[in-house]
Amino acid sequence: MRKILVIDDDQTFRELISSGVDKNKYAVATAADGVQGLEEFTKNKPDLILLDIMMPRMNGVEFLEKMKEAHGEQKVPIIITSNDSSLDTISRGAELGVRGYIVKSNESMKTIMASIERVFTESEK
Repeated sequence: MRKILVIDDDQTFRELISSGVDKNKYAVATAADGVQGLEEFTKNKPDLILLDIMMPRMNGVEFLEKMKEAHGEQKVPIIITSNDSSLDTISRGAELGVRGYIVKSNESMKTIMASIERVFTESEK
């Protein structure tokens, strides 16, 4: 079973992903900010991270930087899930190795799951 870590300060989004995934294929852990996300990453060793950018305490970009400092180049695929669709944010995410970018307000659970499946398929190649 693959593990997905959802790091997002929006409780509704965390619950949507947790309840919307196929429980036979995925286990979901959640964190409300980057600080909790680093703890969950270490504890759960996820196979994929869905990462919000705008969060309190530690935002998504800071999380990526801290994770890189602590764990080196990341092999765990990361998809940014945010309503911030600015080119600066997307570019910074690409520089830090993210594998996809989902603008939450524009996507359905079906398209989010399609992005997750795509990243897992690409990771297997």
